[in-house]
Amino acid sequence: MAGFFKRLRFHLAGGITNTSKYEARCAALEKKYAKYISLKQTPNLLRYQELAIQIATPRRQSGLSKKKWKAMKKEFARLRKSAEVLDFFKLQRSSNSFHEILRWELTFEDTFAGTELNNAKWTPRPALIGAATEIMYSPSDENHLYTNGGNLAVGGNMLKILVKREQASGIGFNDQVGFAPIERKYTSGIVSTAQSHVQQYGKVEAKICFHRLEKGLYHSMWLGTGKRLPHVNVLRIGSKIEFSAFAEKSDGAGERQHVETWKRSLLKQNTPYVVTIEWSKEVMIWKINGVTLFSAPNIVDEPVYIAFSSGVTGNPRLFSPAALEVCWVRGYKPHDVTPA
Repeated sequence: MAGFFKRLRFHLAGGITNTSKYEARCAALEKKYAKYISLKQTPNLLRYQELAIQIATPRRQSGLSKKKWKAMKKEFARLRKSAEVLDFFKLQRSSNSFHEILRWELTFEDTFAGTELNNAKWTPRPALIGAATEIMYSPSDENHLYTNGGNLAVGGNMLKILVKREQASGIGFNDQVGFAPIERKYTSGIVSTAQSHVQQYGKVEAKICFHRLEKGLYHSMWLGTGKRLPHVNVLRIGSKIEFSAFAEKSDGAGERQHVETWKRSLLKQNTPYVVTIEWSKEVMIWKINGVTLFSAPNIVDEPVYIAFSSGVTGNPRLFSPAALEVCWVRGYKPHDVTPA
């Protein structure tokens, strides 16, 4: 019953914002902020601010003659009506809207320009602490094999991770057995920033789109450390949508977790969404198109890398490849600055 009321409140509040409208609103705010910053440096505004200080001082104390004082006030009145000064103070009155921009400093970005994966940013293999980074392995408890870039495609300003139905042999791994040969009838891909970018706290967001959701198939954007835990699902979509975080207990005995699930119908196939996670020492917040879907106390206090993967846990028919598309991805660190 609690889940019913949660979803009812969500839909009564308007649900998820349209992606195009959300991106347009973000772009407009960025443009507005850029104009605000550029206006701060214009000669007219700098001169206006200089005159404002002088006029605040009584003439007799300023040491200026009546003629010079009058000319200064005339210049001040003219500048006060100039487009640059009017625009600046109009933007300044709405400067509270710049708060979201000022909260973050960009530390990682990829827009997938060109036709090849940027290997300086992305590693097309799972990351595993304590193992040679060149080992190509797949999780033994799932029904696919990762290929070393073979199921990745870059073009049209996007990365595609493809899941195909095809026989493959390779190496599997789990914590109990370690590495062992496995046979699988599906192949897929994975990319991570394990070798190029990690961050502790901040914000990670990406624009993604998924094509085909067969039973037993999933697409995921996640954060990891190269160990089993901690692990954060920024978004995992399969038979259901999952936002979650997992970490060991401080004494190492057991697992802490936060898991929030929604019906898969919340998101549409072949439709792009901007997926975001924000986290600090205190809290973790999951969003889609700027709308908060889940929040919980933070349990991940280690640097993490960004990863995307698709996989198979069952036996989907997959007559044609399924795909996870990533249009862009960005990482930010907290940047506590307020507008001046």
